Amino acid sequence: MSYRNRSSGFTLIELMIVVVLIAIVATVAVPSFNRLVESNRLTAATNDLVGVVTFARSEAIRHGKSVTVSPRTEGGIAAYENGVEVAVGADQLRVTSQAEPSISISNIGAFRFRGNGLADSSVALKVCNSAPEGREVKVSLGGQVRVVSDGVVCP
Repeated sequence: MSYRNRSSGFTLIELMIVVVLIAIVATVAVPSFNRLVESNRLTAATNDLVGVVTFARSEAIRHGKSVTVSPRTEGGIAAYENGVEVAVGADQLRVTSQAEPSISISNIGAFRFRGNGLADSSVALKVCNSAPEGREVKVSLGGQVRVVSDGVVCP
């Protein structure tokens, strides 16, 4: 009768190799994940801004009156990073919350949509994050809202 001494489990060498492989994969994956998070924040901020501007235009048409889109004032500073206010005269229709700290939005001041949905002036709001990439929300005189992502350079 033959008796074999079998042990089950992992040896210390096998365990160390697995730990080293996990460390290597983690060092490669974490920077890519950070870029993904920043890119998603930029996309979310851009989409929020497009949603608010589109809402303002639709409310102008619905009410048949001019609707103003303006940066929110916080701490005495009016900036789109603080949020956006949509108002018909003195009545506020919507106020958005503050953008992520890594997001910056160019401050062009307030702009308006007339009661027929046309914009008083063409507008370009540049949305940037900590990376050099950015997007631009453009509003044409006809009231069309579109996003440009190619060739937008951020400071």
